Amino acid sequence: MTNREIWVVAMDCTGLDSNILDYTYFLSTHFPPEEIHFIYVVKDPESHSYLPEEYVETIHHQLIEDQRLIVQGKVSKHMEQLQGISYEYHVNEGSPFDEVINLVMKKSANMVIAGRKKVSGGSGIISDRLSRKLPCNFLIVPEGNEPSLQNVLVPSDFSDHSTLAMENAINMKTNHEKIGIIAHHSYSVPFGYSKSGKSYEEFASIMKSNSKKEMDRWRRTFSHNITPIITLNNNDSVSDQILEVAGNNKIDLIIIGSKGQTPGSLALLGSNTVKLLHSNERIPMLVVKEKGENLSFLDALMRV
Repeated sequence: MTNREIWVVAMDCTGLDSNILDYTYFLSTHFPPEEIHFIYVVKDPESHSYLPEEYVETIHHQLIEDQRLIVQGKVSKHMEQLQGISYEYHVNEGSPFDEVINLVMKKSANMVIAGRKKVSGGSGIISDRLSRKLPCNFLIVPEGNEPSLQNVLVPSDFSDHSTLAMENAINMKTNHEKIGIIAHHSYSVPFGYSKSGKSYEEFASIMKSNSKKEMDRWRRTFSHNITPIITLNNNDSVSDQILEVAGNNKIDLIIIGSKGQTPGSLALLGSNTVKLLHSNERIPMLVVKEKGENLSFLDALMRV
């Protein structure tokens, strides 16, 4: 968490908003930010060519005001009991992607919270484009999720971005001690193993042993109790393995680090992250990005 925590919550004025607002309220009670900005982006208005021109603008303004009242009513209903947190409503016109990015830049937000639809109407705010381009953390809340935070899963390949994800999990545990943290690593047998003269099973055993040693080394860099889970990847999707581990361990939140060591590379997520974004319909997922890189990327965008 930064010294000044600012969140942007993307709404779409469908039934999904209740999930997003419930989860935002839940998080705010445990990890209160200083500010929350709620945004709804109105799509381009329908044509009113059959109306006199002087009425078109009136109807358009009324549409914006109606949506503003809807957003205000929903937010007030869910957030009225929050103490010490300021929040604002933003009802803008244009591209949801552009408007969310612009608000993040303007407010120097640390995190965007948005929903993932299953059955609700509307097109929703989530897109690969948004998840790839956001210069801050991105929390995705699936439709129908009941807010809870007892067990957190951090997929790990022992890299810097895995460490970043674990640091975020530990920061959460510092503020909410009941959280249990699980680190999951998926190992595989490399192509060409047969040239070693060993069977697949023998080489898999070697890889498992090495993975356990690397997991132990990595866990020792954190002064917290972290439960390790190591699985063999038999040409399965790593994202599917992550979801299977999450389901077997009653995981409430998956935290994964975005790859990228330079501002320009923030536009690219790891392939497993992208697959999880597509396939994970049940568990909230937090994609975290390096603070220094975020700020550099943000400054670069603001100079364009």
